[in-house]
Amino acid sequence: MNPVTVNLPLYLTWTQLKKLGWPLSRTQTYRLMDDPAYAKVAFPECKKLGTHRNSRPVWYTPSVLEYFKTRGLPIPENVTFF
Repeated sequence: MNPVTVNLPLYLTWTQLKKLGWPLSRTQTYRLMDDPAYAKVAFPECKKLGTHRNSRPVWYTPSVLEYFKTRGLPIPENVTFF
């Protein structure tokens, strides 16, 4: 039986991050990225799609999947990026 291939975008928006299984809120996610108190469990930094302050944040998918793997969160087996 062939394993199922999961197609994921190279960069995840907040909605896609939640669909992937991220259990925490936006506030806690930003704490994990920015607060020095959480440096040992830091979540991957997000980037903005544009220069405007209200541009959407996006996360690099391979970094997020690696973080999920190290924290014991479920990740798809065969991932391809588009």
